[in-house]
Amino acid sequence: MTAARLAKRRRYFWKRAALFGLLLSSFLLEGCWDEINLEDVSYISSLGIDYSEGHYVLYAQMIKFGLIAKTEAVQPDPNPVWIGKGEGDSILLALNDLTQAGQAILSLEHLKTVIVQERAMFKMRDIMDGLNRQRASRYTSLVFGTRGPIDTILTTDTFFDQSPLNSIMYSPGPLNSQRSFIRPYATQLAVQTLKEPAMTTTLPALTANKDYWKRKKQPLTIQLYDGIFVYREMEYLGFMTESDASGLRWVNPVFQHYLTEATGKKGSATVAVVSSKSRVHASFKDGEAGFLLKVSMNGDVAEMQGIMSEAELVASIEDRVEHQIGETYRKGQSNGMDLFQLEHHLYRYHTAYWKQNCKGGKWKPKPNQLKIEVKFNLIHSGNFDLNEST
Repeated sequence: MTAARLAKRRRYFWKRAALFGLLLSSFLLEGCWDEINLEDVSYISSLGIDYSEGHYVLYAQMIKFGLIAKTEAVQPDPNPVWIGKGEGDSILLALNDLTQAGQAILSLEHLKTVIVQERAMFKMRDIMDGLNRQRASRYTSLVFGTRGPIDTILTTDTFFDQSPLNSIMYSPGPLNSQRSFIRPYATQLAVQTLKEPAMTTTLPALTANKDYWKRKKQPLTIQLYDGIFVYREMEYLGFMTESDASGLRWVNPVFQHYLTEATGKKGSATVAVVSSKSRVHASFKDGEAGFLLKVSMNGDVAEMQGIMSEAELVASIEDRVEHQIGETYRKGQSNGMDLFQLEHHLYRYHTAYWKQNCKGGKWKPKPNQLKIEVKFNLIHSGNFDLNEST
């Protein structure tokens, strides 16, 4: 056999081998065997969790896709939500009960918000386990609490027939930028703080309110913050109203804006506080820990009534904020709540002392254990000078 024929046969062999290898590898490729059509899936955007008579009651909210996407067309349905209800001995068993009437595959892959009723607060460990153990978990979902009916929260109104996503339970950012109160918790942050030693978690409390707005003489039901639910690690300690917990506003790590009043002998002013930073310092005497909370704020004068000097205005703001923080501390302390994270400060920065005196949950804040120092810096007084004299 000549060399030319031998080379030709070799090329023919390698072509056949390559073709065979290509055919063989094609059997290893995944096809669309698990493809699911969009119309066969119902995406749950919010879950409400209640606990009654020894079992869980689960509420699921689904939103019409047309209002999730941005569109300029007027929506014919001003409240395009669907609310489902299931019951079971666990979170997922309650969801499984709901699937029998789901008409399609119920998916948690786009879950944005979880609302826990106060009756279920003492089951938080089981709730977090049920939500986060399965594959479809979203650690970006926001966590709220409520004292009212969950289905009322899930069916509140929106302005201008906008998407239900334009509400506090889905988008708390716009409210925080204008009226800061308490930091919203994503699931990831909630899990971190609930499992962190000596950490206090303050979940925002939502309510449905009809007192503020009307449309065509009919009251609108709008979502509001009305307080906080307090945990020490996984232990539920209780509820506090917004007025009782108002001092927490000034230690909010994501504080942006709040209007407050300054009063003087001959006038008053409305001040826009635009930043508030805080830090805790610990000292020790005779084996007892003492704490100093320093708060530094900046703000502007938004309006002025009467006559008021800059020194008078600054002193009024500092006294008001110090009083609010002190009252919040005292009300929390009387209920065994460490609202200003004093024990966690010991755990983080004075570990030896914490292990000897606090470990095991035996530490509680004491009266007069916290001193408060507030400094307010007036950035400017608006378009006009302060009225310091007639």
